[in-house]
Amino acid sequence: MMADRLDSWKEIASYLKRSVRTVTRWEREEGLPVHRHVHSKSGTVYAFKPELDAWWASRGQRLDQPSGPRHSPNWAATRVRILAVVVSAVLVFSALAWFAASRPTLTQAPRLLPLTTYPGVEGPPSLSPDGNQVAFERNGDIFVKQVDGEALVQLTKTEMPEYAPAWSPDGRQIAFTRGDEGVFVISPLGGGERRIAKTRPPLLLKTIAWSPDAATLVISEMTSPVCASLFAISVSTGEKTRLTTPPEPSIGDGWPVVSRDGTAVAFARYSQDTSANVYVMPLTGGPSRQLTTDKASIFGIAWSAETDLVFSSDRDGTSRLWRVSAKPSSQHSLSRLDVAGEDARFPSTSRPASSTPVRLAYQRFAQNLDIRRAEIVAEGTAQHTLKSSHPFIVSTKSEDHPRYSPDGSKIAFVSRRSGSYEIWLCDADASNPVRLTSMNGPLVIGPQWSPDSRRIAFFAATGAGGKYVVYVIDAQGGRPSRLTHSENELEALPAWTHDGQFIYVTSGRSGSLQIWKKPIDGSQPTQLTRNGGAEAAESPDGRTIYYTKVPESGPGLWSLPSTGGEEIRVLGPPRFGYWALSRAGIYYIDFAVPSDAPRPVMFLSFDSRRIAQPGVVESTVSWTNAPGFAVSPDGRWLLYTSLDSTDADLMLLDDFR
Repeated sequence: MMADRLDSWKEIASYLKRSVRTVTRWEREEGLPVHRHVHSKSGTVYAFKPELDAWWASRGQRLDQPSGPRHSPNWAATRVRILAVVVSAVLVFSALAWFAASRPTLTQAPRLLPLTTYPGVEGPPSLSPDGNQVAFERNGDIFVKQVDGEALVQLTKTEMPEYAPAWSPDGRQIAFTRGDEGVFVISPLGGGERRIAKTRPPLLLKTIAWSPDAATLVISEMTSPVCASLFAISVSTGEKTRLTTPPEPSIGDGWPVVSRDGTAVAFARYSQDTSANVYVMPLTGGPSRQLTTDKASIFGIAWSAETDLVFSSDRDGTSRLWRVSAKPSSQHSLSRLDVAGEDARFPSTSRPASSTPVRLAYQRFAQNLDIRRAEIVAEGTAQHTLKSSHPFIVSTKSEDHPRYSPDGSKIAFVSRRSGSYEIWLCDADASNPVRLTSMNGPLVIGPQWSPDSRRIAFFAATGAGGKYVVYVIDAQGGRPSRLTHSENELEALPAWTHDGQFIYVTSGRSGSLQIWKKPIDGSQPTQLTRNGGAEAAESPDGRTIYYTKVPESGPGLWSLPSTGGEEIRVLGPPRFGYWALSRAGIYYIDFAVPSDAPRPVMFLSFDSRRIAQPGVVESTVSWTNAPGFAVSPDGRWLLYTSLDSTDADLMLLDDFR
């Protein structure tokens, strides 16, 4: 019935092919069947096409009959005029027919329309099977909206955030996840909800898929401290069946979507947090087939037909929609859906009857991270203070991972201002930015200066399957040399020792992510951690290394001797990417505050072992953003990554093919 609904005077007038003035007069004088919303503002109306059609057949047609006195026609003159009109019409028709036959037939392109334009972030979207409504997450709650209208229904309103709404194929239920509480279903009209099963959802990869008979859900769930696998869950009993066992260490499997006939499930398999490829496997379990061979991130997948998939990938530097065939015999060639444009993520398609065009909704996501600078005063004294910050390294694209050179003259950082993520350098006052690397596609992250300020280590997603590989490049430019020698080895997050002879790396060579000490000369590395580790930094005296663990493991800062030994938990609050060493102590951000509150900047003194709070940073600093946190060698300046702007609206491709 929603497809037959018209939600304004303008839509009613367009349907009847009359002006708004005419249809409002017909409603007032001729009984045109128009309804008004209850408890809504004056003038907000709606009508149903079948009722308008019935009114037109019984009453509306006579309104078009001519009124007033009739006059006897001059038949001779009239016959001449009719003959002239007929001859002209024949000539025009013949010309149009010839023109139409002589030009190629054009297929109507899909229409791109805005679906939501609310402030902030909406999405991911899930279209109803008939394509007339869309469910989406906004501000941690689930909403339903008409595609062709503005009526909005809020389905959830709890303290816990809800994610990933998914419309059942029969249109009767919407599934979603709520924090760590589990997977729930609720009617699209609102009302009571029901928990299907308790789950352990990953930080990302939270989307849900339905089987065509609405009896089974497919979700991504954590199966190790860092890795997620796919599970099928019975909607009636909550019983789980494991579908995939991704190799570790890896982020694992997510973004599942079930084929229209219910025989297959497609999903993304992440080798780590930035590189994934599309796979497909039987829904009942069995071997999977790899459809893509990229070194890029994937954000959502949808079936566009029985054998085709649409997915979002940043394989050319920015997120776009791509199409690939899932047929076993196909070459899996990719085609880009240019009509969707840049920053397109999380596609969702309708499941209409065969005679109805398919609709495709997606999220258009734009985010800009900048680097801010705050002055540090009287470090380690009773007057220790962090002054207010100011924008420092900025552009219309994202900047993150700032690092001062040991001599204090330069700053290395990561920027997308050239179209892809690359390492850039600038002077200490942010002037004279220069691009250092030209990897042209694969993600480049984590610059770290050598002790003499002459070289920079970094890592990039250039290995097999997009695995991270460590490189070293001269700070004056040139071609980077690869420090990771094994093609299938994952190495990331390099950090130099104070003598410049070794680099600490996070490696997966032992089967889990641990910190290793790797000689620059290429000889055999030494494993330092046994219980997980990432993002190491050596103490000023070179005797201790401090490190966090991967974000999925939660907060915490640990230490152990640089020659190896037992680990000690030093601090509880520090998060991956948001801590730094100075000569006098450890700076970190405490994120255990409300999401809209300023973030306390804390300082642990090496001498006194006391913790102080010299200041705060903005609430736009989040541990889920691309990280960045650095202190200048003289202890005067703090650099950090802050979210300058983020916006995500939903878009609709009507008549999608």
